Amino acid sequence: MSDVKRRSLLRVIALEITEDGAVLRKNMAVDRESQLENTLLKADYPDVRVATIDIPQAPLDEYQQAMVEHSLGKKIEYEGIEYRLVGASASAKSGKYYAVDAAHANRIAKRFRYWPEAAVTYFGILVSPCRVCVEFPNARVFVVKDHDLGTNDCRGWIRRSLFERLGVPSGHFYQFRMSFDGAQAKGSFKVMEDDVADALSADIVVPRSSCKPEYGKTECSRACPVSTGRIAGQYSTGRVVIGIRELSRNLEFSSSYTLVEHAPLQSIETEIKPVALAAVNQVRDAVRNNDFGELFKLIGVSDEVELLRSGETLPDTEHTSAEHTVVEALLKADATGYWVRHPFVNNHLQRMMAKWAFKLCTAGGFKLPAFALADDGYLVLHDGRIYCGSDWMPEWTAIADVDSDRMLVVRYPIRTKGDLLPVRRLDEVKALDLVMRALARQHCRMDSSSVLQAIVRNQLKLEGTCTIHAETAKKNGGDYDFDWICLVEGNRFPLFVEDRVRYTPPGENTKNKQSKKESPWWNLPQVAYSAKGNAIGAITDLKTSCLAAGRPDLADLCAIELQKALDQLKWGVEPNREIIGQIRQEVGTASWLKLKRLKRVSELPMQIPTASTDRIGSLYNFIRKEIDDFFSDVRPLEDFRGAICGGTYDRDMRAEVGLIARMYAVNVGLLMEKRAGYEDAAAAAQHELEEFPMAEARASNEGAKRRRELLRRRNQAVAALHFHDEQSGRELRNLTNIIRKWAERKHARELDWLTAIWDYCSKSRRPDASRPASSGSLPFYAFPQLVVDQVVERTGGRPITVALPKLVDGEVRIDEAGNVYLLEEVPDGAGFTMLRETLVLQVPGDGRVLSDNGRSHQIPSFAVCAGAAQIRGGKLTFPNTQQRPGVPKPNTNE
Repeated sequence: MSDVKRRSLLRVIALEITEDGAVLRKNMAVDRESQLENTLLKADYPDVRVATIDIPQAPLDEYQQAMVEHSLGKKIEYEGIEYRLVGASASAKSGKYYAVDAAHANRIAKRFRYWPEAAVTYFGILVSPCRVCVEFPNARVFVVKDHDLGTNDCRGWIRRSLFERLGVPSGHFYQFRMSFDGAQAKGSFKVMEDDVADALSADIVVPRSSCKPEYGKTECSRACPVSTGRIAGQYSTGRVVIGIRELSRNLEFSSSYTLVEHAPLQSIETEIKPVALAAVNQVRDAVRNNDFGELFKLIGVSDEVELLRSGETLPDTEHTSAEHTVVEALLKADATGYWVRHPFVNNHLQRMMAKWAFKLCTAGGFKLPAFALADDGYLVLHDGRIYCGSDWMPEWTAIADVDSDRMLVVRYPIRTKGDLLPVRRLDEVKALDLVMRALARQHCRMDSSSVLQAIVRNQLKLEGTCTIHAETAKKNGGDYDFDWICLVEGNRFPLFVEDRVRYTPPGENTKNKQSKKESPWWNLPQVAYSAKGNAIGAITDLKTSCLAAGRPDLADLCAIELQKALDQLKWGVEPNREIIGQIRQEVGTASWLKLKRLKRVSELPMQIPTASTDRIGSLYNFIRKEIDDFFSDVRPLEDFRGAICGGTYDRDMRAEVGLIARMYAVNVGLLMEKRAGYEDAAAAAQHELEEFPMAEARASNEGAKRRRELLRRRNQAVAALHFHDEQSGRELRNLTNIIRKWAERKHARELDWLTAIWDYCSKSRRPDASRPASSGSLPFYAFPQLVVDQVVERTGGRPITVALPKLVDGEVRIDEAGNVYLLEEVPDGAGFTMLRETLVLQVPGDGRVLSDNGRSHQIPSFAVCAGAAQIRGGKLTFPNTQQRPGVPKPNTNE
């Protein structure tokens, strides 16, 4: 076994094809994910050279399309290497494809049987970034029919001893990518015990549905201790690479307007609005108290030091927490509350708050428990015989770690109200009873305690999963290739759940599965181009506008087109643009949907015009007036000039810093200038469309043709703007990664270099109307962790909060050794009370948490200070203890 992560040599370049077919070089992405580290492609072909190719997302005319397709089909030479198109991933919808050097092109094409549709649909398996990617020189893979041996749609088994060599936590559901015998597979794993694997003479069992395209080896039948005495399948022995892309865990999803639009009015009034108002008050209190820890929790950023499970390791031993961004780390570290006024920090926080405010106003701001969708398959060995099952649990039931007996299963995107699946929870006792019955039908005499542990707990109640029958999952398009779902709980939203239970959907909106077309390999560019067009978000919002306008009939039509958009890459179907255009012309866009991309709370209008049928618009108008304009005070950069001054530098260092700063400013300025041009073009096209009289369009064919042309130009301009926003976001990330790479080389004198760059960026400048004011962002991108450490040093930090094992709430005392004593007043036997101290926990400060049952957990280490404290809601806050927020190191190549 070997870990396939290797030192990167920047083998991935970035190219783009313009509307006229010209091939241009783009800024190279230097992060590990963009360089395809920890992927099957790098594992199988360590010397491969790759080029990503972007094409215009905007609609093209026939000539432009032909030029783009010709360029995709040509051999592209760059720095002496010849690249050839080989496939795409889900990013094909956004016009992004992959080419490899000529030496590898034919080998990769062979994997996909020289089948363009398969290469465009499934090449993504090879380039999916994985958490771990491990090579096994000699492993046995068994491919079986779906549902054989307890498998299900895209869900298989991995031997425990093999799984343990992957180094990921046990007790979860695992999304995998796998390469074997010149083929590739994707899906999810559960873990089978070694005795079952030995009986099967297999290390990995996958269903046929996991192999993309189908595995071509001849099927054979082998003796096996199952009820029939034999099992049929396709066997392979040899080198296998397994990548674990994701694992199930307990999550929360924020509510969305695509969910709330299906809630009954009474639920919105009595169940959703009160939650939203409470959220506003909580955020207002957190802002008033300058409590960014609480604020981050309320808007979705955790402020606690979480316990690590067995087998997990600390990513950074120097800091107590890892924040999502340098801004969040800095605000968490700042004890003065002044840094929120820094232009760069304030801009970032304003965007966070605007996003939160829009979601609160349009979705109510509540959280829903989220899970990985899992199947009910089991596989065990008892008394020398294999017992297995699949889809044995009743439909419309679920196994999930929630308190509610009734709930709605929600999978995004939501097509119709019928996609909210009402289910009843099976508790452990009911699940055990059903499994025992299923085993009894197979004449298995396994006792209930063994079944409880081996099947119910080890294979059905996996952490962070919701287990339901496959036929139920199909009702909203779910399968077991690691879909994320969330639950609307009946004990929190009884009216919402009851309304859906009473609702009868008019029909099912199923996937458009059909025989895939098999084009000749030379048509790969044409097949790749036809996969372009990510209309999912636009159709979803159009469906929402239909409901807001009181046209559920048109929303149902949109749902059909939405399913086509979801199936476009895999099944080769396309949404009907004519139908979509007619619906858009009839209902327009809900006024509140136009507010999604605003960047400050103050830009959200207090009141918007809404139709009487627009439930979300009404919710917006009710909530918006309650939200304050937070963090409006922004100070000039000069106010922060003295905040970082611990280093020394010379004129040469200042000159180099000036060069880097100018390079950064020029590139950012070009992106902003380019966006302004796209923005003006979109606004002009929209204005021209709005000015054209509808009466003229209805009066003649010529008028109708003119309006269609104006509509096409408007759509093209808007698409170009959106494409630029996506592209410029990637280019800006690449630019900041380059800045970080420069800074990494300054490690020996990083404080000196930070001081130099801080002084340069904080200096006074004459106002210049021709360019936007600097936000002072460069030091934060160059030395993010050092900036935060300096702020901690200058201002002090917030107290550490640790999420604990389950303990009762109460007053506690912490001594110098990190012993945590629960304080209780108890009778002394003489009619009085006395204070009793009970040792409940030890937090020595060295990265261990020892509970009273002797179980050890791990957290980042920190110095423990003695004093009084409290345990509340499973959280212990340490007194007088400074938190050291950590900024994750960028995934750039070394």
